[in-house]
Amino acid sequence: MENKHILILPPEMRELTWTEKIDFMYQQQLVTWKMAQTHYQHFVHLKKRELMVKGFPFVIQLNASRARSTCADLSKKVIDKRPCFLCLKNLDEEQKGLIIHKKYLLLVNPFPIFSTHLTISELTHRPQRIKNRIIDMLELSGLLEGLTVFYNGPLCGASAPDHFHFQAAPTNKFPIHEKIQTATPEQKETLFEKEDLLVYTIPEFIMNAIIVESEWKEPIDYYFAQLYKKLPVNAGESEPMLNILATNQEGFYRLVVFPRKAQRPSCFYYNDPDRIMISPASVEFGGVLVTPREEDFKKITGDDLIEIFKEVSGDIPLNVKV
Repeated sequence: MENKHILILPPEMRELTWTEKIDFMYQQQLVTWKMAQTHYQHFVHLKKRELMVKGFPFVIQLNASRARSTCADLSKKVIDKRPCFLCLKNLDEEQKGLIIHKKYLLLVNPFPIFSTHLTISELTHRPQRIKNRIIDMLELSGLLEGLTVFYNGPLCGASAPDHFHFQAAPTNKFPIHEKIQTATPEQKETLFEKEDLLVYTIPEFIMNAIIVESEWKEPIDYYFAQLYKKLPVNAGESEPMLNILATNQEGFYRLVVFPRKAQRPSCFYYNDPDRIMISPASVEFGGVLVTPREEDFKKITGDDLIEIFKEVSGDIPLNVKV
């Protein structure tokens, strides 16, 4: 496919690893794309603090550039009126990406939460729906070594609910992964187990998480398809509310599914000084809380986080048949 927004690697670079290709893309984009250059500069002085909540080390990040996503009006009326910013024809003039998995475009995210933050958008304009995409998600996690691929549902943090996309960022930046890996058998509650699949939750987490693990993609895909059928769908919506993280570490696949029941917590809608401008998506469920306002960055407490996740987390279905 020829297009001015597709970055063509020199012949000698086509056999590079995806880590090396992504490094090349960042080098190119941070020189030629002014928007990305501006927004990635803020990582030099990014403010962060750790907040331990029931043994979980949340990272609170002050990131004013994310206000656009946090406060986005995602109503159908607004989405239908604006051009889709993930379609090739509407990308910024200087924006270029790499074809990956034959049908996705790997892009530097211009409003980053992490110093490496990728958008993985489908080349064709289709709505944000995860059904029949889990195999793709797992395969991408295998290609992108050291990165977590994540999915935000249409009302769960996706700023482009009209155009299918994943995102990706370094796995070691998500506190939840270490908490899962170091969890003892006593801390896990098994939901389903057979030879090639383990499904469990960790009740002490303040967010509801369904953790699905296997050496193979297919058992995870099949389990998710059954889980998907059990999750409630709100009137007028076409899929359950959820966020998902996918990783591949040494050939071992893990899918972490977060059922949702609300897009935003009640504190998002309060008047100041009681307002806390937080709109949880996959990154927040993974343990990184993005606050676009300094007042929220300074004042948010562990009790606030417990209440926020209580309000937005959905129930875990216990009757998934596989």
